[in-house]
Amino acid sequence: MLKEVQEPFRRVCGERIPFSNVHAVSMSLPLVADVIGYEEKRVETLSRLKAGYPRFIAHAYVEKILDYNRERNGIEGPQFIVNSRKAAEHIVDLFEIPSASILEDEGMITLVFQNNKEKELQVLSFIQHTGCLVSSRKAEDYLFKKGLIDSVYSEETFKEDPEVSVCKELGNLYPGKNLEILLTTSGMNGIYATFKALDEARAKEGKILWLRLGWLYVDNIRILEKYSRGSRIFHEVGNLSELEEFLKQEGNRVAAVLTESPTNPLIQVPDYPKLKSLLDRYGIPLIADISVAGSAVVDLSSYADVIVESLTKFACGNADVMMGAVFLNPKSEYFHFLQERCPAFVESPYVRDLERMAHEVRGYKERVRAIGKNALILAEFFQNHPKIKAVHWSGSEENRENFSKIAREKNLHCGVITIEPGIPLEKFYDSLELLKGPSFGTEFTLNMLYMYLAHYELVSTETGRAFLQEIGLDPSLVRISVGRENPDLLIGEYKKALGD
Repeated sequence: MLKEVQEPFRRVCGERIPFSNVHAVSMSLPLVADVIGYEEKRVETLSRLKAGYPRFIAHAYVEKILDYNRERNGIEGPQFIVNSRKAAEHIVDLFEIPSASILEDEGMITLVFQNNKEKELQVLSFIQHTGCLVSSRKAEDYLFKKGLIDSVYSEETFKEDPEVSVCKELGNLYPGKNLEILLTTSGMNGIYATFKALDEARAKEGKILWLRLGWLYVDNIRILEKYSRGSRIFHEVGNLSELEEFLKQEGNRVAAVLTESPTNPLIQVPDYPKLKSLLDRYGIPLIADISVAGSAVVDLSSYADVIVESLTKFACGNADVMMGAVFLNPKSEYFHFLQERCPAFVESPYVRDLERMAHEVRGYKERVRAIGKNALILAEFFQNHPKIKAVHWSGSEENRENFSKIAREKNLHCGVITIEPGIPLEKFYDSLELLKGPSFGTEFTLNMLYMYLAHYELVSTETGRAFLQEIGLDPSLVRISVGRENPDLLIGEYKKALGD
């Protein structure tokens, strides 16, 4: 936890977070210059990365398999290692890739095709957006079998029916709701599988327009932008009047609404009873991505047809497993259709990832309660600090009432808060002696320059910044995933970074 502040390599660009874990899903970006170097793909930055969020950065073990394929199997041109043959076949069909081959070796699936830069970029983006990548643990086992690495990383696991165990722990959070739970390779695979199945059902009814409520996580945005037949965003989350007026005119064309509970990064929450009533009027289903809070903090089962959660976040707590969950609600009119069709697009997790998650998820409720208490303390500190322009969190004046309608406990808060520093970004971020990198939901506090890492094309251009200003998004947002450390020590570090 905060003892890591004393470790010198916390300031080294590219170090794994967690540092000693070969399956870490985050990496250290301690300076604004490091973040920019990463986004601009500068060699001096990328060459230092020992890890990265796996949907964006290929794991070292995956890179090793790619090298092996080139050297031992003579593969030339683009190659992509994905979770399953099903995923590879879907990619070939979706992008109409000519002369594609799907190679299988000891369960490792490699998609190869002739050089075609346009198709290559499409496939890379698809893997990022939809999370159908191969697991680092699966890659590790393959390399070990081939004698390409000497050992397999040792970690605590729970091996007795791990998939059943994870589903049972998650299901216990929804007693009496009878939700059907599907585990996926990532939260984004859960979103994509749900989107594809529901889009198929609604298109048969002539409903093809997808709506986004709020500024959502980048890959939620991209899935609807790239793979739907049409999408539209409603930026105002707290006031549903614009959405209501739109539905009066176009409600008969709407396939579904996708939102986040709360949204990432502004932690916004709609009035769910009102939203549910509005959508029911037009028979429109709702998909709610609850990753920013998690199932142990919020319950959307009274409002959403489908709930999706990235288990990589709070359910894991240690940033070392990629996994997601889809919760199908039997109250939904589309339950049986989704039950039948979602598995066609779901990528199933690897057994070792399930074993690790089965161990970690058992501490889920205790974890979020401790983190939520710290989030309250930190949010109040930032709200009262003269050098902080704004604080976005579940207990803010804007969100308090609506969040209380979905929170499981009265004083339980979302563990992610986002601040707008009132001092130069480099001065604050560069001097902050806490871990800085992508992802959230960890037991250790993790700080991220959200807009730089998720929307660099906007923060780095004049037109992009003008657009962000228009919709009320500060380019200098710092998203804080609050950990379980002593809050007084955390406050002390933020005070120093703010120049107190």
